[in-house]
Amino acid sequence: MPKAIWLDPHGDDPIIATGGIQIQLLDKGWEIKQIQMTDGRHGSNILEPHVTKKVRSDEGKKVREYLGIRDFYTFDVEDGTLEKLSKPEKERITDELKKQIEEYEADIVFIPGKAEGHPDHRATYEIGHEAIERMWKKPLEVHYLVWLFPFYRSDPGEIQRVLKVNIDEELEKKLTSIRMNKSQEDEGRYSSMAKNINSYFSLIYSAYRDWDKKSSEIIAIPQLNEKYDEFTRDLRSWEDVTEIFHGRESEKIKA
Repeated sequence: MPKAIWLDPHGDDPIIATGGIQIQLLDKGWEIKQIQMTDGRHGSNILEPHVTKKVRSDEGKKVREYLGIRDFYTFDVEDGTLEKLSKPEKERITDELKKQIEEYEADIVFIPGKAEGHPDHRATYEIGHEAIERMWKKPLEVHYLVWLFPFYRSDPGEIQRVLKVNIDEELEKKLTSIRMNKSQEDEGRYSSMAKNINSYFSLIYSAYRDWDKKSSEIIAIPQLNEKYDEFTRDLRSWEDVTEIFHGRESEKIKA
């Protein structure tokens, strides 16, 4: 049975970024493990940190039970401090993450993209990417987007493939899952953000092409390996959008 790990800075990031993909893989019988880097304690302007931490933990558990994700591990680093950890502590976490991936025998590991705007997301990318680089038998590394702010950061790193995964059939279940993170939904309106950006992704990556899909998630793969075909085979509907062309098809003007 194929296995995937989602490495996330905060508990709600995987479902916001790639909830549709999670649902598609689970429907195909994949096992999924969620590895969380921080405790999420500072994700509220209303609740006290210790209360926020407990509430977000309970919300995350509820979402995993709803989706059918049985495996979970957390490093429990204080929210907002991942980028500031000492070198020895980062080394310890990187080594432990490598061990977690190897023992789970993950075929794919999803991590935030290099150009993410939130410092915890950037640190999660660095730790996750380094852990995979240290492995002899590497899983397929897949990058996802949550806090991507145009003009602030523009280096996505090495990318071999960009995929547009259509999630029309999964959208409502995804939005329901996001809303289960009530402490975040009340202040952050993440379900509205996800709904709108998934619509935008579907539109912009279909520019000057035939299209009939309304909602899509975008992921990137820095280096292909033998797990790529297995992964894409189990996606319900997807397109390779690594190259996007603008205007007249015969001119092949890259956007």
